[in-house]
Amino acid sequence: MSRVTTTTSRLLAGTIAALVLAACSNATDDATRAVPTEPALGRAAEFNAPRHVFHTKQYYARPGGGGAGKGTGIYYHGGTVIANPAVTKVVAIYWSTGTIYPSQPTGAGVGTSDGSLIGSFLRSLGGSPYFNINTTYYNASNARVLNQVQYTGFWATGGSVAGPSSSPTDQDMINLIQAGINQGKIAYDPNTVYAIFTGSGVNLGGGFGSSYCAYHTHGTTSKGVAYYAAMPYNQQYPSACTSALASPNTDVAGNSEVNTLAHEIEETTTDAMGNAWFDNRGYENADKCAWTWGTVQTASNGGKYNMRLADGKYYLVQQNWVNSGSGGCAVSF
Repeated sequence: MSRVTTTTSRLLAGTIAALVLAACSNATDDATRAVPTEPALGRAAEFNAPRHVFHTKQYYARPGGGGAGKGTGIYYHGGTVIANPAVTKVVAIYWSTGTIYPSQPTGAGVGTSDGSLIGSFLRSLGGSPYFNINTTYYNASNARVLNQVQYTGFWATGGSVAGPSSSPTDQDMINLIQAGINQGKIAYDPNTVYAIFTGSGVNLGGGFGSSYCAYHTHGTTSKGVAYYAAMPYNQQYPSACTSALASPNTDVAGNSEVNTLAHEIEETTTDAMGNAWFDNRGYENADKCAWTWGTVQTASNGGKYNMRLADGKYYLVQQNWVNSGSGGCAVSF
C-alpha cells in the first residue's frame, strides 16, 4: 500500500470515528434533554391539537432547556398576541358546589372582592417585574404586550350550575363559560383568560396528573372566541404538579396553583391561539422555563419563594423566557 493510500485511509478512518463520537455525544445530550421527537414542521405533537399543555415535572428531564438556534431561541409565527392597546384580563371560575381554596369568595363579583390567595396573586401580577418579561413579545404590528393584568371578576359556581363530573371535557368547560355569560355571572371579553379551577378528585380535561398539570386553549361561545385555562387542583399530585418545596403561604394548595396559573396566563397572552410565539420544539415561552425557579429564598415560616409582589406576599413561581438579547429564563425584567 502506498504512503498516499495509507494516509488517506487514516484520514478517512479518523473522520468516521469523529462522526461516530459526535453522534454518540448528540445522542447522550438528547437523552439528557429528553426532548420529545418533533414532526418535520418543528412543532411538538400537542401543538397539532387545540390544547397547549403544561406538562408534569417528569416530562421535563431538563426543565427549562432553552431553544437553540438564532436570536433568542423563540420565534414569532404571525398569530394572535394580546398586545397594546389590548390588556390581558382574567376571570376566575371556581367550579365546585363547595369551597376549593381558603377565603374563596361565594357567588359572583369583581376581582377586588376575592380574598383568596388566587385573588391576591391575580391583583398583583400586572405591573410586576415578573409579568414585565412578557413585554419582550409583540404582534404582527410590532405592538408589544403591556405589563398589565386586570382581574376583572370571579364566579364561584356553587349551586347555580351542576358541579363538575369526575372528568370534564373541553366542551363541558365551554358550556360552563357560556352558562356564566347567560346567567350574567361573568362578562365576555375577547382578551380575557377564563381560568377554570376545580377541586381535588376532578380530572379536569382527562389527563391531569399523568400528562399535564394545566393547559390553555380556546372555544366558541355565543359572544365569540373565549380563551380559557384548565386549572385542576395541583396539590392532588404534589410530585408531578408542585415544586414539592415548603410553601411561604398558609394556603399550600393556592401557592402551588399560582405557579401553573402564571404559566397559562403568560402563554395565553403571547400565544393565544397556538400560532404566535413558540420555539423549534413547539415550546411556548413558559414551557421553555418550566419547573425552574432561579434564586430561591427562605421565608420566616421556612417556606421557599422567589418573588414578592405588590400585595406583600411571597410566591414561588416558575421563571419565564425573556425574548431579549440572547434570551434566557428569569423571574424579572
